[in-house]
Amino acid sequence: MANTWGGMTFTNIARQGFKAYNAALTKMFGVFATDFSSDVAEQGTIVQTRIVPVADAAVDLQTGVAGTAGDREDTNIIKDITTSAVTVTLNQQPIAGFALTDEEAAQIGSGVWADTKNKILEQKAYQVALHLWNYVNNLVTNANFSTAVHVGAASAFDVDDVFTATALLKGTYKWNLDLGDASMVLNSDYIAALQKDNALQDKSASGKNISEDGVLGVVGGLKTVEAPGLPPSGGTPASENLTGYIAKPAAIAIAMRAVASQAVDKLVAYRVMSDPVTGATLVYRCWYKDAYGKLFHTFETLYGASVGQAEALKRITSA
Repeated sequence: MANTWGGMTFTNIARQGFKAYNAALTKMFGVFATDFSSDVAEQGTIVQTRIVPVADAAVDLQTGVAGTAGDREDTNIIKDITTSAVTVTLNQQPIAGFALTDEEAAQIGSGVWADTKNKILEQKAYQVALHLWNYVNNLVTNANFSTAVHVGAASAFDVDDVFTATALLKGTYKWNLDLGDASMVLNSDYIAALQKDNALQDKSASGKNISEDGVLGVVGGLKTVEAPGLPPSGGTPASENLTGYIAKPAAIAIAMRAVASQAVDKLVAYRVMSDPVTGATLVYRCWYKDAYGKLFHTFETLYGASVGQAEALKRITSA
């Protein structure tokens, strides 16, 4: 049997990979509507995730709009505020893995590769999370979300542009930013532009400690989220100069489930890990091949994403 990395149990291997996976996906939690579960998915699973629409504007009770003034049952006043069901097909199954020979595992276990095992686990689990990020960001196209709330290069992007965008969201699109559910997702260049903005770097003025920790937090009433690699290369968002977006959860619905093993008894290890708060799920499998003297490890999940409401996301583009 292959060396288990100097006493590192399979449970610890699974947990370490899940930690990196969860850390990468935490950025996405709260940006969009999610239906995550540790339940094992059935074949052809279709999940309906419910989203809350942007509310209609209030009307003047004294004058009415198209109905009778003073009629509290006027259909222009009384409108159904119902959640909408968005169908999400679980059709994405990203998997990343690696194999170690008995000799390699023994070297890691004896400390020859001191921190190699950590880097291997983190990188492989991160790639599964990045697959989800890229898939979701490829939905942010002009066809799905036609409005650009800001157009301009990263070199000229600053906190003033954020406030101009939020003024547009509140004034023209009637977003209620006081709810705290709106997020501003930006690629690394635009995040860096805000980090270098003197208005935010001045701790006495902004209350932020950006020079030390680089954390932007909430800017202009928007939770800032960095999306490395945005836009995904080769996709429509890249051809449309997408560099970020401001979104409410109703914009996109994401569902995730665990991937079942048909033969757990054939595996050295099989773990289904689910975050108790977010429900994000990752599956770890391990099996040994005598003929090769190798232990194989994989991380995977099963998910899907669908466009929700077009008015709940406004794009940011470079041109």
